Amino acid sequence: MSETIYLNQKETAKFIDDYYRSGSKNHRFDQLIKECKQSVIRSIITPFGLGRFMAIYDQVGANVDTIHNARKGIYATQAEKEKYKKNEKYNSDIYHKDPNFININKELSRQKKAGLAVDYLTGEKIIQNEKTDLDHIVSAYEIHNDAGRILAEVEGTKLANNKENLKLTQSSLNRSKRALSMEEFLKRRDKRLEAIEKLEQKRSLNSNELNELEKLKKQLKIDDEKALEADKKAREHINSIIEKEYYTSAKFAQNVAQSSAIEGAKMGIQQAFGLILVDFFSVLLDEIVDIYKNGFYNNFEGEGFFYTLKERIKLVASKVAERIKDKWSIIVSSFGDGFLSGVISNLTTTAINIFVTTSSRIVRVIREGIFSFFKAIKILLFPPDGMSLKDAWHEAKKLFVAGCITGLGIFIEQSLEAFLVSLGLGMFSSVITSVFVGVLTGIAIAVAMYYMDMSRKSLSQIRYEEIKALCMEKIPILQAKRKELTIMITQIHQERLFAIDAFLENFHQARAENDSEAIYVSLNSLSKLYQKEIKCKNKEDVIDKLCQGKGLLEW
Repeated sequence: MSETIYLNQKETAKFIDDYYRSGSKNHRFDQLIKECKQSVIRSIITPFGLGRFMAIYDQVGANVDTIHNARKGIYATQAEKEKYKKNEKYNSDIYHKDPNFININKELSRQKKAGLAVDYLTGEKIIQNEKTDLDHIVSAYEIHNDAGRILAEVEGTKLANNKENLKLTQSSLNRSKRALSMEEFLKRRDKRLEAIEKLEQKRSLNSNELNELEKLKKQLKIDDEKALEADKKAREHINSIIEKEYYTSAKFAQNVAQSSAIEGAKMGIQQAFGLILVDFFSVLLDEIVDIYKNGFYNNFEGEGFFYTLKERIKLVASKVAERIKDKWSIIVSSFGDGFLSGVISNLTTTAINIFVTTSSRIVRVIREGIFSFFKAIKILLFPPDGMSLKDAWHEAKKLFVAGCITGLGIFIEQSLEAFLVSLGLGMFSSVITSVFVGVLTGIAIAVAMYYMDMSRKSLSQIRYEEIKALCMEKIPILQAKRKELTIMITQIHQERLFAIDAFLENFHQARAENDSEAIYVSLNSLSKLYQKEIKCKNKEDVIDKLCQGKGLLEW
């Protein structure tokens, strides 16, 4: 019977240390290499393989049309781009005969007669007999051709003819400004100031020159600060109407929903299919290593090349199928995580493009970054059973770092690809950059994760966790073996009990009949059960042996 050995804390620490010393001296280095291999495979396949393939459809300005992008001539959909091209030609009468324009003009004319009107460009009061015009601060022509307005499907007259955009000013100033923006008008005026000096230096001026000089002097009276402030308020008012109309419209909501669903499906497929491909290539590499170490025909001696190849392919397929079966729930969960992160990344890029136009590369970085961010938040909010908040935060930080490294890798990939194209290697640039940058990124992630783990834990804690993991791996196997042995022992025990019952019945019957031969046979059946040779041959031997010593039979 084996003896149970108990170790105190010091002896346990010594045992663990001896265990590591007696094993591979490069155990932790081997672990790092193993993690690097898996990380490199994941990086090449997921962000730089499938991710690059999915990014083929990424475009500048992301997947949803925004007012900001439309005004820069950037469209996510061809339909909106065509709608802008087919915009009706500007017609001044539509704007100047609009009821709102007429009503506001009447109201300001009454103020002018009452001596209450002020020139919005100069800040001076307008006298009754002064020639004035009702000016569109933001010109009707600019509003009519505004890509943002066309995208939002807002009537130009509604934007142009409102109190914020219609103000009185001197007729000469209005006609000098024409359809220019306020900034362009003031810049043009500043360039023409030299003309005033030239005209004033002349001894005599003709009627045209006198008119030009008078116009220029009136423009000198413009208060730039007031003019720009009026322009700012008018534009803010116009933009607020356009943005409210578009970003609360069913069209925008539908576009966001459709593009989010597509992006979610793309990211979900990328993550789920990526897991399957990682397992496939891991098994394939292991098979290649086996061929290198043990030969192509290992375990298939005497078989032909094609038969061996077929069997090895079957072996790889069966191993991959077994892995997929074991982690099917993880694959489904990964698709769900990818789908949600894809939706979030699409909403994020859409929100960004409301203010700033993103490049196609930035869209890809956001997509990959959001996935890491989503997983980090998920592990913080819903940590696995048995994981403390401290450990969850550590794992979340690792995911953040991995996302940052992946994003940096995507930028490096872009620069490297441009460099290879400049060398005339454009045909192979995408493959080279995907593999090379994928390898570098995978190694960087593995080393960063390893360093974060090493810096966080003491050597004894790391060893404890490794042995714990080893135990968790082996204990189920031992438990299965124990269950198997228990069943076997129970069966043997039951068989022996049945045999003993039969022996006792036969023995009592033989003894009652005083049959020496039958007594011997029954005793011999018991001896065979325990694989012992009984020394009792007849009734007299039995009685003699039972009567001696402690009354036990000799075997």
